[in-house]
Amino acid sequence: MKKYLFIALLLLLTVFSIPAIAQEAQDITGQCTVEAASSKNSLPRLTDRDWGTDYTTFKQRWPFVSLTAQQEGAIHGLYVCFGDKLHPWQVQAMHGEEWVTVFESEGKYAHEYAPLPEGETQVRVTYINSKQIALCINEIFAYGEGEIPASVQQWRPAPEKADLLVLSAHPDDEVLFFGGTIPYYAAERGMDVVVAYMTCGTMERRSELLNGLWAMGMRTYPEIGNFWDKYGKKLSTVYDAWGKPATNKHIVSLLRKYQPEVVVTHDVKGEYGHAAHLVCADAMMNCVDFAANKAKYTDSFKTYGTWQVKKLYLHLGTENVIEMDWDQPLAAFQGRTGFQMAQEGYSWHVSQHEAGQKNPETGKYEPFVVEPRDSDYSCYRFSLVHTTVGPDVEKNDFFENIP
Repeated sequence: MKKYLFIALLLLLTVFSIPAIAQEAQDITGQCTVEAASSKNSLPRLTDRDWGTDYTTFKQRWPFVSLTAQQEGAIHGLYVCFGDKLHPWQVQAMHGEEWVTVFESEGKYAHEYAPLPEGETQVRVTYINSKQIALCINEIFAYGEGEIPASVQQWRPAPEKADLLVLSAHPDDEVLFFGGTIPYYAAERGMDVVVAYMTCGTMERRSELLNGLWAMGMRTYPEIGNFWDKYGKKLSTVYDAWGKPATNKHIVSLLRKYQPEVVVTHDVKGEYGHAAHLVCADAMMNCVDFAANKAKYTDSFKTYGTWQVKKLYLHLGTENVIEMDWDQPLAAFQGRTGFQMAQEGYSWHVSQHEAGQKNPETGKYEPFVVEPRDSDYSCYRFSLVHTTVGPDVEKNDFFENIP
């Protein structure tokens, strides 16, 4: 008898000592009826999982999108991906015969998750205090009860003090030319990284860049600039379009606001000669000095003070060159390398997969790819063009000489 009592006690202890494995919440969008204020013919765009399409309400006194669960169970979370300008928004649920607000957002993130822990059978998304602004949504997802899937983006605000600032002319440049920089420093080393874009172009590309960054381990929301995506081969072409003072003012403000120890940006030759890339390199080399000078761009000085960047790296270059090793397996990605994660990030930039350039040697049109180590535009190679902490010796880490 004692033997059986001992076995029973052991089984009880085993059961209560093993933590329950939480079940991942299921996407139940297909089990919901989706309705909206207008444009019923375009409703499928909300759930077609195509980031190039969107649903927009026009001239509605109360723009909304609603979802009603059709099977047993309830909606425990909404993942909403907005297409146009951001605005404070809310989720309301039908309780009895009235709509009750169950979630509110300041509208700072284009992709945002609204938890509904109590579970709701009928919900709607609306703007707050703006009944006549068009509601534009790329995609909407409804989730049942359980752990939020890792693919659902839950962004945090950018850090007040950054370790690294990555300045990219366009969405996708941050992976094509800077390779494993983001997955290695943000995810593997857990550093505070800010990714800033000068241009974005379309709502589709904004969703693509967010999807790509999330896949590479970024969890802090990027800075997305409003400069016009002007193409050219001359530095003056983009400076004329953006305005040189406005460009410098924007970059100086970024440096002073986030106080990065290290900055990484484009090649001084613009990689393949894109003038927007040229401007990023040219302006940053000037703005590193401007940001440390209180007499320059006094508005941001009054707000943030001055800031001295310790190291500035440009992509490629011929002097003080370092070669990063993006081929090392990363624990943060179960052994996948920084280069592989950059490729994963680029896979989300679907609208750009047909883009490319003519190879000057072969004359053939070639699509853009994350540039391999042996490429002329290798994403492994950078040059140190500014330092207050001495030259690199090991030449394999942007943070060499920085405690």
